[in-house]
Amino acid sequence: MEKLLIGEIPYLDCYPYFAPLRKIYNQDFFEFISAPPADLNSMLKRAELDVSISSSIEYPLNLDDYLVLPELAIGCNGAVGSVLLFSDLAIEDLDEMAISIPTASASAVALLKLLLGKYYQFNNQFRTSWSDSEAHLLIGDSALREKSLKRYQRVYDLGELWKEQTGLPMVFALWLVRRDSAQEKREQLIIFHRSLKYAVEEVRKNYKSWAKELTDYNWMTTEEIVNYWKGIDFSLTSQHIKGLSLFFQDAEEMNLIENAPEEIEFMELPM
Repeated sequence: MEKLLIGEIPYLDCYPYFAPLRKIYNQDFFEFISAPPADLNSMLKRAELDVSISSSIEYPLNLDDYLVLPELAIGCNGAVGSVLLFSDLAIEDLDEMAISIPTASASAVALLKLLLGKYYQFNNQFRTSWSDSEAHLLIGDSALREKSLKRYQRVYDLGELWKEQTGLPMVFALWLVRRDSAQEKREQLIIFHRSLKYAVEEVRKNYKSWAKELTDYNWMTTEEIVNYWKGIDFSLTSQHIKGLSLFFQDAEEMNLIENAPEEIEFMELPM
């Protein structure tokens, strides 16, 4: 069977997908390519991947290229724990201030820009350098590590800010599949999608035992890892889709994307 090229984000939030996927549900035709979200977005666009966990904002940027795998995502209904804005200033005092942003995640950066620009009515400068910036956006493991250092007086969780402003969940990452791969590697993708669902359920059965297997996060306790995973929504429900649609509409309004999709197009899979 032809190889299925799978994009893997090497962050703690993706561990409940990929650890059991490799350990229990791996297939000879699964090939994992690990890279930061922005790199995976580019690889998927260049057809160097068939399917990837990708920044949700990548979908409306390339509607003609992608379908969405149903039921699964990385999101939150409130605080997510790893998309964080660090500052010594209160958020109410950040108008006109410079904010440093990462190059790794397009969704987090887009969310910050529309939260501050639309909902707070701020006018900020965004730069990739930390120097001369009054606040700093970090994502994934970098955000978790910075939070553990407690160097800043204030830490704002973007998932929580989105929930406060909209009342809806936020979806940071989707499982995107190339349209050509959906046809040419349909059988492999069906098996992969089923394996993904089993993988998440396997971790949910015993978060603690999976957390104890981690060796690269000695700066977090097992309890902190478990609580972090419990705050992440791995399911893509109707409410998550509603929040995602509003995120896309806001992004269009703020000129972060050209067109918000009228509806999300999912890959059709057998029941």
